[in-house]
Amino acid sequence: MKDSRQSDPEEPSDRHKVFWVYALVLGGGVVIFFLGGLLLRNPDLPSYLYSQVSSWLTNHNQPGSGGQRLPPKTAEDYLALTNYDVRTLTPAQKTIALALADLTGAAADSEDRLIHLAQIVRNDLPSLRSADAIAAYLKIRTEATKLLDAADRQKDLFENLESNLAAHLEKSGLSEDMAKQVAHLFYERTPGQKAVDEAAPLQKLATELLAVANLLSETPGKWAVSPDGAIWSTDKKLDAEYRAHRAALDAAAEKSNQ
Repeated sequence: MKDSRQSDPEEPSDRHKVFWVYALVLGGGVVIFFLGGLLLRNPDLPSYLYSQVSSWLTNHNQPGSGGQRLPPKTAEDYLALTNYDVRTLTPAQKTIALALADLTGAAADSEDRLIHLAQIVRNDLPSLRSADAIAAYLKIRTEATKLLDAADRQKDLFENLESNLAAHLEKSGLSEDMAKQVAHLFYERTPGQKAVDEAAPLQKLATELLAVANLLSETPGKWAVSPDGAIWSTDKKLDAEYRAHRAALDAAAEKSNQ
């Protein structure tokens, strides 16, 4: 007769099932807790992972990606090199891609710097119409110098961008004709003439600010100022010179705001 206290043969199996259920519940809780903490500390992580995956898929789905990429033949193909991982490019292609990327960054930085400095100067212009106008001109001279430099650089960059890029690409191995095509297409996709037109009045604005500031600083004691900022001199020659610069300054300030 069997002992009624003998263990049920299915009991160990049931215990194993309970153990794995607990393990899965606890393991899932730990994973959820870890991921929650990771997201709290790095809220941009999902967006970053998505962009990395998208970039990887783009690079691998583009025609001729990786080792199967066809050599660029058109200006569009050469501009598209900036969309690839430079590690997958040939040395010559890498040189061209980096040159295009660097120039894109330089153009954007130039515009940002000019806009920033122009706003600083514009914010200080009202002080030129106060009883402390003479001191205000001398104070604004530093920012006007920076603005003039930034405007000169932007104008030079965009006026010569196409020719300079074509020459650089030709040195990198492109034919003269292809280098010109790539440079022209690249230039068309930049602000181009608009950037030059934006720099010109700011150049004039900064130049006239410096002209007035230098005139006042070089002839101390020759000037009087009214509460509304009107400046004049009993020296007719100095007074006429100031008024000419002031008129040009007002015109440049109005044009730069258009």
